[in-house]
Order: sequence, then structure tokens, then C-alpha cells
Amino acid sequence: MRTGAPSGGRTHTGRILSPPRETPGFQNLEDLSVAQAQVLGILRDVYAFMYAFSIQTVAVSQLHKQLAETKDIEMARKANGQGHTYKVGNSYRTVIRKGDHCITAMAATAQESRRLAKEKLELKPNLFSKSSLPVARMQFGEYLISWLEDEHKHTIAHSTHKRYLALAKFHINPVLGQIELQKLSSNDITRMLAVMREASQSSRSQQQARALLSAALRDAEYKGYILVNPVTRVRNPQGKRVEINPLTIEEVKRLLSTYSGTYLGGRLHIALICGLRQGEALGLTWDVVHLKERTIKVNRQVQIVNGVQVFTDLKTEKSSRIIALTEETTAALRGHLSLIEQLKERAGSSWVENNLVFPDSFGNFRSPKTDYAEWKKALKLCGIAPKRLHDARHTAATLMYSQGVGIETISRALGHSTSAITSKLYVHNSVEPQKVAAEVMNQLLID
Repeated sequence: MRTGAPSGGRTHTGRILSPPRETPGFQNLEDLSVAQAQVLGILRDVYAFMYAFSIQTVAVSQLHKQLAETKDIEMARKANGQGHTYKVGNSYRTVIRKGDHCITAMAATAQESRRLAKEKLELKPNLFSKSSLPVARMQFGEYLISWLEDEHKHTIAHSTHKRYLALAKFHINPVLGQIELQKLSSNDITRMLAVMREASQSSRSQQQARALLSAALRDAEYKGYILVNPVTRVRNPQGKRVEINPLTIEEVKRLLSTYSGTYLGGRLHIALICGLRQGEALGLTWDVVHLKERTIKVNRQVQIVNGVQVFTDLKTEKSSRIIALTEETTAALRGHLSLIEQLKERAGSSWVENNLVFPDSFGNFRSPKTDYAEWKKALKLCGIAPKRLHDARHTAATLMYSQGVGIETISRALGHSTSAITSKLYVHNSVEPQKVAAEVMNQLLID
């Protein structure tokens, strides 16, 4: 054997076997036992990891199965008309669909949203009847007239109803009437307002038409006929501000002084000092006039309905109010009561007792035309430029404001729904508060 030749040999297959290599680090049996312990430890860790992984895999599989079952249940609920609820901003919307119909409801909580949606569903028990035409597929013109006559008519003043009906027939339905309710869009409504504008309809008429559409479609949204009220995406038409002309304090004093002790004297106090609307004044009865307490309760009005004057509800809920009387107005009404007693004596058996504060010569409702004619004659006699009777109401508000009465108090006295209306409509010409402010600033500079 040659020196330096590698040891080893061939197997029975002829493969050359390499000589055994030395394993570094294993110098004795003690080192080997330590290495084995380390390997066993690693194997235990691997086994524990694989066991935990298998447990998690099973858990995930079960979770997916539960989610699938939940989804199936949710889809079944949707198909069964129970709907689904999801978050929209800080609120929750519930949507219930059945066929071509859709009921929606928004609320602060998911539970409240679902409750409201179910309430809407119960409002229309026959809504999903196969034998009935889906309301959402009705032509909008048919829906609008039906809603106005059957529902909204009973919640608004007669004059407002007449105005809305005219707007619907002559301006809204000719443009929008043939469109399906559910297909009506904000672009359609904008186009209708443009047609009104091109026909030289005033901004006020356009605003009223938009208000009518907003109320009708808001109700349709509430009942689930449509998903969203398209009017919310239509800007309110803006026009030039209509200037009103209240009387000056000198003109007011001249009128009250000239007609003191006459029938018109009490009427002027109610208009110029109390600010009642014409219908409210002509509808006053003595049972709501408390001269001792110096108050008047305004709780109804007179309007012409089908050619006949009748008592009707007030314009809004906040129109019902109690007004405090000044000493001069109280004295004027006491004198006016004596005049009414004299009218009764002259009329004799022809007198019709309605207990009205401002009746005609026989106790019946005073004609609004006669009332307005007397107003115009009074202005002319006192050398005051012609003004509308409604300007007397503006005068009351402006005079109160000029004397430092707060907007909220004036709003309640006039029966406005919000103080913003009071500020926008009436408080515009008074410079007295600005004079007071200027004087305050002047004193600040002097001090």
C-alpha cells in the first residue's frame, strides 16, 4: 500500500466508499448527549408549533363555515323582506326591499333604524299586494295631486292649499307629470324651475313650487316609495329682496289719534300695535280678549272657503299665541266693545250673534275687501302714502325692534315659526339699535 493513499474500498456494487469524517465538536460521549438533548428540544418546539397551527386551521375553517351560514341567513332575511342595516356617517340606514318596492329609514342607532323601517312597512299593509300598482311606478302628476288632496290638504291653510293646487296644475305637472315617481330626478326639478323662470314667474312662486315638491317627495321618501328626496339636491331659487314699507312712528300716532273712539280705532290698534294678520283680526272673538289681564289669545282665523267666510286653523302651530296688550290698546278695545253693543241695538232682531270683535253691521263676518277699503281711506285721510294692510304687521315688528325688543320676543308676538323669518322679513329699516350701538362706542371713546 502506498503511503498517503486514501483508505477505503469498493462495495459489491463497485461504489467507492469515502472514509468517515470527523464530526467537529463531538469530542466525547458527554458532548454527544448534550447535542441529542438540544435536537429533542427543537423537535418538541416544532411539534408544538405544528399542533397549534393545525388547531388554528380547524378554527378558521369553522369560522368560515359560520360566516357562510350567517350570510345565507342574512340573504334569506333580505329576500323575506326583513332588509339590512348599514352605517351612513354617524347614522344608520335600514333598507327593506320587496319586488319593485323599497322601504328606508335613518336613525342614530341601528336598532332605531330597523324599528322605524318596520313602522313604515306597517303603514302600508297593502303596499306589496300583487294586485295593486306599485306607487313608485305611478306618474308623478297623479301622485302629487292625490297626496295634496288626500293627505296634505288637511294640514295646511285653505289659501295655501289653493295656491299649491294651482302650482301643481299649471306649472309642475305640465313639466313633471308624466315622469314615474321613482324616476324623478333633481335635474327634472331644476328644469321645471327653469321653465317657470322663463315664463316670468316670480322667485316667490318658484320657491313655493320647490317647497311643495319638497314636502310631497319627503313624504314619499318616508313611506319608502323612493330612496332619496331629489329636491334636497336642488337649490332654492333666489330673487331680488322685496322691500316692505312700514309706517313711521309719527304716522302711526296720527292714525290712532284721528280714529280714536271709532270702530276703526280698535282695528288699527290690533293691526299696527299687535301685528295680527287680517284673517286673525277678523276671526277674533270676545272670549279670547281678556281686558282685565290685558291679553289676547290668537287661536284661529277667518278665511274664504268655496266663496264662504269660515273659521279655520292658523297658518302654523306657532301662529297660536298669547299677546300682551298695551294700556292704550286695552282702552281702545274697551271703547270698541261699547260700540259693538250699540251696533247690536241698532240691528235689533237682524243681529246674528257670533261674538266677533270686528263684525259687520249685523254681527256677521266683516268682509276682507271692506276691511282693506277702510284701511286705504284712513291712510288717505291722514295724508299717508298708500300701503298694503299687511304693512301694518311689518310696522308692529319694526317699531318693537326699534325700541329694543328682542327678535325672539317679536317672533313669538307675530306667530312666526322661527326667529330667522322675523329678522329677514321685518327688521330691516330700523336704525335705532344701530344708533344705540354707536352711542355706546362713542361713550367708550370718551371714557
